[in-house]
Amino acid sequence: MNSISPRKELAGRIIFVTTFISIGYSILRYNIIGDVPWRDVPFFILNKGFSLAALILLILNFSLGPLKQLGISLPDQLLDARKSLGVVGFILAFTHLIMSVAILNPSYYPSFFYDEGILNARGGLSLLTGVLSFVFLLIYYISFKQNLKKQYKIIRVITSREVIMCVLFFIGAHLFFFSYPGWITVYKWQGGLPPISLISFIILIIGLVINLIGRK
Repeated sequence: MNSISPRKELAGRIIFVTTFISIGYSILRYNIIGDVPWRDVPFFILNKGFSLAALILLILNFSLGPLKQLGISLPDQLLDARKSLGVVGFILAFTHLIMSVAILNPSYYPSFFYDEGILNARGGLSLLTGVLSFVFLLIYYISFKQNLKKQYKIIRVITSREVIMCVLFFIGAHLFFFSYPGWITVYKWQGGLPPISLISFIILIIGLVINLIGRK
């Protein structure tokens, strides 16, 4: 007898497909069509795949409820899978943060540093907004315990619509400062394919609009 609930089965399939496609696109863009060495797959390329998968899962977690509020019919199994999608998205975001800090150096991100190896304004803003978005995510998911919501006013504030908008804003700012010059220089795109940061930014804007008009 299968003891796995339909909710967990659906969440597992969404997580697997999202992660597989995200990592696959990273390898296709940078290694197969692009000119990034295969030795960078285990960390640099995998990190990019994790970042895209994390964003997609988090946007799904934030946006399925507001879509329901907008009158869009969604299956109950999908709505019930939101928590699992959010938890895995958070774990992938945490993994992305750790991996990014580990390789934050002029060799991988030369545009973030001055010639003397000091972090420049763009690099600092990208790092700051990335850390802030993760901190808000961490507090948001910790506060999901019902007893915490009732006990502390600050928790009710943290899980409010306005704070979720701030989370999405900081993620968007992180993506923007991280890679915006590369979005408009199409001739420099690896393999001629759109940057993962641009794809992520477009997905985030869609999620932001959905939450802005559908979340109360």
